[in-house]
Formats: sequence, structure tokens, C-alpha cells
Amino acid sequence: MTQLIDAHVHFYTARDLARAAGPKPYSMPAPHTLTDYLDTLIDAGIKPELVHNAHLSILPDSENVFASFHELDTLQKAFPARYGGIAITGTILADPAYATSERLAHPRVKGIRVVLHDTRLEDVPGSLCAGQDWNALLGRLRSDQHLHVYAKDPRVNLVVLRRIPDHVPLIIDHLGTCHPERGTDDPGHIALVDSARARGNTVFKGPGYRTATNAEVTLPFLLRILDALGPDQILLQASDAPHVGLDQSGRPYGDQLTPLTALEYTARLAGLAASATRLAPQSILQGARSWINPMPMKAPS
Repeated sequence: MTQLIDAHVHFYTARDLARAAGPKPYSMPAPHTLTDYLDTLIDAGIKPELVHNAHLSILPDSENVFASFHELDTLQKAFPARYGGIAITGTILADPAYATSERLAHPRVKGIRVVLHDTRLEDVPGSLCAGQDWNALLGRLRSDQHLHVYAKDPRVNLVVLRRIPDHVPLIIDHLGTCHPERGTDDPGHIALVDSARARGNTVFKGPGYRTATNAEVTLPFLLRILDALGPDQILLQASDAPHVGLDQSGRPYGDQLTPLTALEYTARLAGLAASATRLAPQSILQGARSWINPMPMKAPS
């Protein structure tokens, strides 16, 4: 068995999707359960050591994340040889009313997730990550929990970075940008990476294909992060299954990727970066894995 982690995946059922309401940033996906996902990988000879179920933006809450914890426990009790040795953690909806002390107390909850998709810079809500309720929420986070943000525009990610207190660990999705057409010298991405370096406790997460489905196009963005922050603040090995949404050309990611090929993409991207930097590919794939680890991590510096 090839062992790896999946630092960003989504598990949900048809019942979960029935609760999705309002406008959606992408077409309604098919159900994607933990059991089906694990069976796909295990049958291909891959047994993940750790999977991280990130809050799904179209759902009104993160009850699917908690359900996935129970689902894995049930699988491991019934079929220990097949599913044993797999750990699961997750992030929940970053909402002051939802992310209560009780929900955040679950040991497998490693943070809260803000999803801004293609929000324009001028449309970022002034109340986001600001005010008394948000300050109280951020104050409820344990030392092994983080704020996780996804925005396609690096300038929007930078707004969130600048609003939260410096002591709150921050994970930035998809290497900080989904706009390769702006070029590798995009001032927004440069400013984001520079601010993350100055801040210290900030990690950039993959898988990288939302930056560009061509790994060679994504590579310079990853190299900028590695040069500024080093591999300890990179978490590249992720599938982001089930690959919702469209790439920059309008082609569905789901037509191009599976969990297996998405993880292969990250391995190829890490290999390219390793060749350019002489770092070990594994350190690029999993350098910041402690941030989603089932065991508490050390307080960030």
C-alpha cells in the first residue's frame, strides 16, 4: 500500500445536499461519501494515513463533517483490517453562531473555514472576521486549531489575513490564487506571500490544480511560497475531491480529475518543485501536516 494524506476533501450524502439552499457557486455535485472515497483509494492500493474533511460551502452547517467522524469509526469497528490505521480530522463552518465552544471542543475539529470563492475585493463584507462576535469566535480556537480561508483572488485572501489577530494560525487554500492569467508577477500574490512570511503562522495549502491544471503553470507560484516560507508552511498533498466547479477555461474539474489523478497531480507538482529547490518531494507534500494532525500540534511561532 502507498501511504499518503489528503489534506482537503469533502464528504457528504444526498441527505446533506437536500439541505443546500440559495444560489450556488457551482453546479450541484453528486453525493461523495467517505466510504466510497476510501474504497476507491484502497482498491487502487492506496491507504491514506490521514484525511481532512473541509467544510463544504453550499451546506448551511458542518454536520456532514461530524457525521464523517462517526462513519469512519463505524467502518473501523466493522472492518478493522481494511479501514484501520486511517485518521480523520476536519474544519467546520466559520460562523460565530455555529462554531460554538461545544462544537470546537471535538478533538477532530482542527479549525473553521471561510469560503469566499470569486468574491471581488470591493465586495468583501466589512463584518467578516471583525467585531465582537468574530473576536469571541477566534478566541475560542484551541492552539491546534486554525482559520482556513478560500478565495480565488489573492487580494481577498490578504484582506482576511490582515483582519485576524496575529496569533490565530491561518491556512490559505489553493496556494493563494486561482488567477494564473495574471502572471507569476501578480502584485496581489506577491503581497499575500510577503505578508504571510512577515506574519509567520500561515500555511499555503494545495492541491494546486485550481491555480492551474497544468502543473508547470502552477510551479512558479509554489516556488515563490517555498522561497519565502520554506516547506514547513506548505501542505500540498490534497485532492479537493469531488472536484466541483470550472477551470479558467470553463471546463469542469470533474471531467478532468478523480481523487487518484488529483493526488498524482500534487506528486508531479512536488517533484517539479523538488527538482528546482533540492528539497525532498515529501517535505513539500506534507511539510505542514501537523496543522491537520489528529494529535495537538505545538503552538505556532
